[in-house]
Amino acid sequence: MLTNETESSGEQSPGDDQTLNLLQPDAEVLQLLREGATLASAQDLPAAAQLYEDAAAAAIQAEDRAGFGRAMAQLAALEESRGSIERAFACNQEAQETFLAIGDGAGLVKAFRVDGFLYVRMEDFTAAAASFAKAMALALQRDAGMVMATLDQVVPVARHVIDSNHLSALLPLGAALKKAVESAEPAQLPEMKDFSELTTTVGDLLAPLGVLAEETSLTTVHRRKLAARATHQAWLVDALTKKRWALAELVKETLRTKLNFHEDLD
Repeated sequence: MLTNETESSGEQSPGDDQTLNLLQPDAEVLQLLREGATLASAQDLPAAAQLYEDAAAAAIQAEDRAGFGRAMAQLAALEESRGSIERAFACNQEAQETFLAIGDGAGLVKAFRVDGFLYVRMEDFTAAAASFAKAMALALQRDAGMVMATLDQVVPVARHVIDSNHLSALLPLGAALKKAVESAEPAQLPEMKDFSELTTTVGDLLAPLGVLAEETSLTTVHRRKLAARATHQAWLVDALTKKRWALAELVKETLRTKLNFHEDLD
């Protein structure tokens, strides 16, 4: 499983009472979603899928758009984990349309991330990067928790593409993070400055690794500069986040074993 988007709550920014009521699922629907998430965590995926479908049906009957959106989003994440790509895309599209209609930004961020994971499964890394960029741009306009949750999923994607020998995919992924910061900047909240800088820094360490993997005619000097840039940014992220993702070690190992860069990087 590449993604874990089965939470039925959280990442919810406060708004006025009317908005909060609009985004709150019906109690019966919410209970079904919680039971489904419990089963999904226990890897009983068929039973979890049935509960999500029951939740969607109950939401339709109750005219509960928030509940329907969450049910479809959780079903999309579950189908992604089972490798049912076409079904997952269809469910996620319905979730996105619902979240957009009711103004559920947190739901949209999660749905964009699921699209990203689906594209990764298809090895369409450019489309995956664009999806994560949309998720990050919206997260940066809402709150720090969404930003960190998005980075918590982007970094494992980077590890996945490294482990599967698709290092060139790190270039669009890194560029997408930087683009997300640029597109969100006009509406960015002042308290998000540190998190936008962290996002840019993560992007700055991924992109050079992608260039090193893709450009085979680089001079030794250029390779050294790119390697130094990636490792410097990785150390910076580790320092800022208390090695939350252990990126410095990941970058050093990648340079040594995947890119045949054997010099001492310390």
